Amino acid sequence: MTTNDMPNETAPRRRDSWKFVAAIIVALAAALAVFILAEAGSGGAIGYALMVVLPAALTAFIAWTGSMGRNWQRSTFLLVPIWLALAATVIGAVFLREGIVCLVMALPFWIAFGYLGLWPVYLYRRDQRQVDPATFRAHALLLLPFLALLIDQQVPPPRETRTVVREIVVDAPATAVWPRLLAIPAIAEDEGRWNVSQDLLRLPRPVAAHLTGEGPGAVRDAYWQDDIRFQEIITDWRPGEALQWRFAFPDPSIHERTDRHIEPHGRHLWIDSGGYRLIPLSNGRTKIRLWTHYRLNTPFNAYAGWWGERILGDIQDNVLAVVARRIENEAGGTTP
Repeated sequence: MTTNDMPNETAPRRRDSWKFVAAIIVALAAALAVFILAEAGSGGAIGYALMVVLPAALTAFIAWTGSMGRNWQRSTFLLVPIWLALAATVIGAVFLREGIVCLVMALPFWIAFGYLGLWPVYLYRRDQRQVDPATFRAHALLLLPFLALLIDQQVPPPRETRTVVREIVVDAPATAVWPRLLAIPAIAEDEGRWNVSQDLLRLPRPVAAHLTGEGPGAVRDAYWQDDIRFQEIITDWRPGEALQWRFAFPDPSIHERTDRHIEPHGRHLWIDSGGYRLIPLSNGRTKIRLWTHYRLNTPFNAYAGWWGERILGDIQDNVLAVVARRIENEAGGTTP
């Protein structure tokens, strides 16, 4: 082989490489356009277009164009959904400023439906001795998320109501427990319970709760880390038995500092009400039941509800641990 023959062999490979780079740029541009349109539309970003069709179409597109002129092994095909999901996570966190909760919730969708989009491309490439160099079929894949956006805008997602309940038993009568539920001043950093949501996902923890007034209409002002504030408007006041409230969010501090897609009074999620119930037990003990009632409005309510059970449950467990520890310290004669 002469040196004059070398450019003839490397030139097609370079052209294929540049085609692949161009394909990646086109795919990123299409994904960004779908995201912007989904955010601006009435259906919101949590829909089939962004969560299902986009990862499937992008994976199929990248696998198709990337394997042109190359003899990709099966392991190379199988890595495409993983790398694409990780790249989407990094881009979402760094450039789109997405919160950790949304990114963690979206990651399994992108991996699972990425493999769904990859499978027919892999089967076609495996059965073809000569790869079709045409790219128009691959580019047509990028139209699918835009078509799915039309469906998201026209078909309203199902609505569902859910309640998250957690309980703890304390060695104190209900009369001693009741005052500790009304206000929770100055929660120290070492108080509470370790949990996935607030220790691994780094969601804020409560720092205090102050009560203004008594009876129905009284207001509990809740303060969390990162300057998060919200209110609990008392709707049921039964000393020693039950305390109930409806949630009010006078400012956007929660979704601005946690996740902008998890707006507590938004189109996908509506945190409605909550409360305590005191259940007397034998030997002077009391079971404290904390519950939160909320509504979901997404195409994936079962999946979102699973996360709601985990996240809200972790928050409730942490609050109950703080209350229980203070009641026990008070009973033992120590300062909380």
